[in-house]
Amino acid sequence: MATDLKEKLVSSFMAFENKVDVDHPIHDIRLGAIKNFEAKGFPTNKEEAWKYTSLRKFAKTNFSVFPKKSKTPEYRDVKKYFLHEVDTYKIVFIDGVYSSFLSETTHDGVDVCLMSAALSKPMYRQVVDVYFNKAASKDEQMTSLNTAFSREGAYIYIPKNKAPIKPIEILHFATGTEAALMLQPRNLIIAEENSELQVIERHQSLTDNEILTNSVTEIFAAENAIVDYYKVQNDRHTA
Repeated sequence: MATDLKEKLVSSFMAFENKVDVDHPIHDIRLGAIKNFEAKGFPTNKEEAWKYTSLRKFAKTNFSVFPKKSKTPEYRDVKKYFLHEVDTYKIVFIDGVYSSFLSETTHDGVDVCLMSAALSKPMYRQVVDVYFNKAASKDEQMTSLNTAFSREGAYIYIPKNKAPIKPIEILHFATGTEAALMLQPRNLIIAEENSELQVIERHQSLTDNEILTNSVTEIFAAENAIVDYYKVQNDRHTA
């Protein structure tokens, strides 16, 4: 089932890899993940975890699998989706592409930044090597698919005995610029000993165009660390 989309994703993988650093250790992780997805394909209703969820409707949909930079919505058009009760750090993505205009990140004692930066900059490599893809399933097909195309999302690192002065919002807006768009955000959240943070992740469609979001978040909390993580899935009925 879902042969058309599966073949498109597998063939798109090589084009994706040509855009990233193939010498990075994550290359082998991505390669193993796409091989697992290619061998198993999309999950079916025969699998217990997917017993009541069918992916058949996506089989013939011509999804755009590489996010393209879209026109950033005006703040007034999306402000209602932000938290208003408290001030927050914000990592905002428009159709899978980071929006610096709508975001507010920090490196002041903690790291709230982009997954693409963590995967590409030497200063983050040791942490990424220790944690990336260690909690995520190596066998589950959709997780493998996300791992294969993992590049963008939120990277949050809280050192020992630290806490951000504000909660952190991760917001994904789908504008409908593409008739059908597939997004695969990957988040990595690390809280060292005695640290504390609050994270709110929101997925929000702005139109009724089709959107397929395959998101994976890995969270590591060391001894006495507290991580409050909330997820709001508000993609439209076509998702």
